[in-house]
Amino acid sequence: MKRPVFKSIFKKELTLYFFGTGFFLVSLIFSIGLFVLFRFTYPVDSLSIEVAISSLWAVHLISSLFTLLASQEWEWERNALRAIKISGVEGHVVFLGKAISSWFCLVLLLMFEIVAWIIFFAYSHLTSLDPAQGFFSAKVGMFMAKLFASGVIASAGISFLGQLASILALHSRFRHVLLFIVFFPLSLPAIIAGSSYSRFAYQAAEWTSASGMISLQMAYAFVFLSAGVLLYEFLWEE
Repeated sequence: MKRPVFKSIFKKELTLYFFGTGFFLVSLIFSIGLFVLFRFTYPVDSLSIEVAISSLWAVHLISSLFTLLASQEWEWERNALRAIKISGVEGHVVFLGKAISSWFCLVLLLMFEIVAWIIFFAYSHLTSLDPAQGFFSAKVGMFMAKLFASGVIASAGISFLGQLASILALHSRFRHVLLFIVFFPLSLPAIIAGSSYSRFAYQAAEWTSASGMISLQMAYAFVFLSAGVLLYEFLWEE
């Protein structure tokens, strides 16, 4: 019974993100807008790769906020959360359906952000990794693979944390302010670890370089996954 319910919640969430609320499109436009703003505010030639990488992670974190309240606020306004709870669906099933769909959206958003980041900031830096081969070199491919892998893991932690923070914030009259207050401090470890790992990845070709940062991201995601499974139903209470 749980698997069909999970699939239904997952499909419903994706429908809301892409067709219902339009939050994914808003997040994508906002991300590109931030890159354009940074591009014309800071000359690319004067930016180090460390600053360029930090800009990618900062944009991903900020734009992720637009996906966090997309479905739960829609359900809250229509009193649908009460209906879901009365129907007997367990809290951890709802949490996993919402969190995994949010994770899917953030990974897709990350892919577009990486493309925009390369265009606006990183092309010259990546080309310099192997001047003989240019942008399409093995070193660039390895760096991009490690950057994307780190982003996928960080997005998992952000998604799990985001669902907990958003369901908690929904009970407050100032839920949007509370979401920022709760989400930003708690999300910093995943973003700092991802940014640090990306800088090490740019300098070294081995996957084992700065593997402790990846371990930190995985532990971060596991902590909030466990917290969501255990606490979501309690926080779900109105």
